Amino acid sequence: MTRGYVPCPGPNRDAKSPLARSVAAFRLAMQAICSLCRPSRKAGIVGLGTVVLILWLAATSLPLLADGTNAVSAQPAAAGGEDFGQYLADHQDDLAPFFMKNAGDLFKLAVPLAMGMTGWVILLTMLVGWGIDVLMGRGFAFFFAPAFTDLKRAVIYATGRLFLSFAYTFLMGLAIIFSLGLAHAGIVITLVILLLLVVAFAAQIVWILYLYRTDFPVSALFYIAIIVVHFIVGVLIANPIMGSRASGTVTAFVDAAITPRLQAEIESTKQELSTVQTARDASQAKAADFQNQIARAQAEEERLRKEIEEKKNSDICVFSQIIQARARGELDSARDQLTAFLPRFPSSSLNTQARTQLAEVNSQIAVEEAQKKQEEADAARAAAQARADLLARAGKGEVTLSEMRQALIGKTRAQVSNLLGQPSETASDTWGYRQQMILNPLTNEKHGLKVYFSVGIVQSVDYDMNGGTQ
Repeated sequence: MTRGYVPCPGPNRDAKSPLARSVAAFRLAMQAICSLCRPSRKAGIVGLGTVVLILWLAATSLPLLADGTNAVSAQPAAAGGEDFGQYLADHQDDLAPFFMKNAGDLFKLAVPLAMGMTGWVILLTMLVGWGIDVLMGRGFAFFFAPAFTDLKRAVIYATGRLFLSFAYTFLMGLAIIFSLGLAHAGIVITLVILLLLVVAFAAQIVWILYLYRTDFPVSALFYIAIIVVHFIVGVLIANPIMGSRASGTVTAFVDAAITPRLQAEIESTKQELSTVQTARDASQAKAADFQNQIARAQAEEERLRKEIEEKKNSDICVFSQIIQARARGELDSARDQLTAFLPRFPSSSLNTQARTQLAEVNSQIAVEEAQKKQEEADAARAAAQARADLLARAGKGEVTLSEMRQALIGKTRAQVSNLLGQPSETASDTWGYRQQMILNPLTNEKHGLKVYFSVGIVQSVDYDMNGGTQ
């Protein structure tokens, strides 16, 4: 009784997850493709398999579309009608650090959005491409595989290619969704997509080789031609679909994902600037306090210097310096300072001591001067006595050449003439005394004296052989 009953979708069926619907649709699609391979079935079975496959594609793509669009549209759009592209162009240098800092998060938010925008384009391209694949399959078989030009094989090829395309598209979508949570999502997604594209390309070529038995280069070129045609169809389809939705979707993404982050970044920057300004004000206050401390220290140093100068110029300090000068034997300096001390400090309590010291210093200076004069007189008498002795001995011829050398070296012509009298003969730098005043202790011979000058000063003396010997 229930043979013809077809259950209507109830609440529990609608509550199935996208993965459950995808698995059920995959089973139906596999049964449809297997039925296409049986030569005894009618052509209507082919259409049934195709319809089931299209339903599976729609059942899997729609959740991805919903995930991509709801991730952004669930947030309220911020007000503002400014052209964001023009704003980026005008402030690209200022916004570059913001986008570099949030590149990972914005990429993860933009990928589902891009998947949602391209979901319908991919779906329609696959559906339209199925019909194109049927036509191109028959044309390819007509030129390169004449034995396989029947329509059923072309439909089988188009349906199988559609299934492979959808399968790899589904795997790419899953890979993208699961890779968004990784640290380096962009790199992982790129590598996975490249790997799946290579595998998909190889699988499509193997599908062509299996159905049409053509050479590998011919099969590869045929599939490349199919890719080019599908790309052109996708562009033609994407233009009206994405053109009508791109502006609103991008605006919603900017308002929901970029604008709040940018506003948060601006607030954070304002807080950092406020913190920096507060720190700068505190640093300026500390610098001003340090300047005040330095000024006070300099004033204290100047006060101490003046105090030291005043103490150095006080009567006690000056009097102590005078006493120290007297102790060092600087009597003239001590006398001059004591003489100046009395009028400089007329009311000082040290004036009596200063007068006493001055009298003692004057007395000491007088004693020293008397001693000096006595010493000079004694030296003069000694010199006169030595000169008289030298002349007396010279008159007797008893002076040696070394004694005469000590008496004359360094004297001027006038001093020599005062000591020995006028010479017997003169030349430009030589004087000669023929008087036999010099005794040679080795030979006991007596000789005259030769005196040699240089620049008017006696440099040396020698025997005068012209004076004869005795």
